[in-house]
Amino acid sequence: MAQIQEHYPDLTEFEELLDAARMHAANDWEHQFVADMQERYEQYGKRGFLSDAQKQQLERIANDE
Repeated sequence: MAQIQEHYPDLTEFEELLDAARMHAANDWEHQFVADMQERYEQYGKRGFLSDAQKQQLERIANDE
């Protein structure tokens, strides 16, 4: 598990990923997952932690897969 800033040195990229995931969430679980990620980002900012599995889920949802 690494901090968000390690996965996304350009935080704009992470914020855009969250926005895309929010728009493409297809079911209740995905909506809740994205909302939880957004809430943690607002609380901890770039120093929040993001596991590889969470990163993959966000990217999958954002890419509408």
